[in-house]
Amino acid sequence: EAIGAMAGRKVVWLMVPAQFVDQVIDEIHPLLTAGDIIIDGGNTFFKDTIRRAEQVNPNGIHYVDCGTSGGVTGARYGASLMVGGEAAAVSSLEQLFLALAAPGGYGHVGQSGAGHFVKMVHNGIEYGIMGAIAEGLAFIEQNADELSINTKETLKPYENGSIISSKLMTWMAEAYNTKGYLEQISGEVPRGETEIEMEFIVNYKQTPVLEAALKQRKETRVNPSRIGTLLSAMRNLFGGHNIIKK
Repeated sequence: EAIGAMAGRKVVWLMVPAQFVDQVIDEIHPLLTAGDIIIDGGNTFFKDTIRRAEQVNPNGIHYVDCGTSGGVTGARYGASLMVGGEAAAVSSLEQLFLALAAPGGYGHVGQSGAGHFVKMVHNGIEYGIMGAIAEGLAFIEQNADELSINTKETLKPYENGSIISSKLMTWMAEAYNTKGYLEQISGEVPRGETEIEMEFIVNYKQTPVLEAALKQRKETRVNPSRIGTLLSAMRNLFGGHNIIKK
């Protein structure tokens, strides 16, 4: 009904789980005409994006993919937007993307599918960084007694001014500083919707760090660990992802 009520060129932005995108497109496709634009801002596999663009392009409908990052705070402070699509269609949407993105956080990275491809690689980098943070802090905890190390205090210089400071480190510090938060989380990392994409990258045998990070997550489902708890905490804080409670 909302699409039918739109006058002039229609722009429809989808933010739905990947498994429902085809269903939504099948529903809205008959309501769109030449010149209209579909934006897919979800975690979609880039090959599916290419297929969908090829499905709607013959009718003159533009398909723009927008890899979106920034976690739950991105909506408030500006997101990271990795956009793929035809130059003319993307150019017509540039002011929208600039308004939603953090300063400098918008890029037209290539043709249809490129936005989701770049976001897929972004997720792989994220896996590696998160794995290193969790692994390092778990190692500190395991050896803390010998030197009376305070992990919460350790996170202060890690989080501020260091080479490894990052939003992920900030979320990790928040987890440690929230009373009772880590204690409720099991050592098992739930399977996320991006794991299939990570397996696709790993199959190219060019990303040993990602391969190790993916194996690390899967291992927690067999042998729950402190690393799994820390990974789950970061996922929950930046993206609202589910945790498995003890």
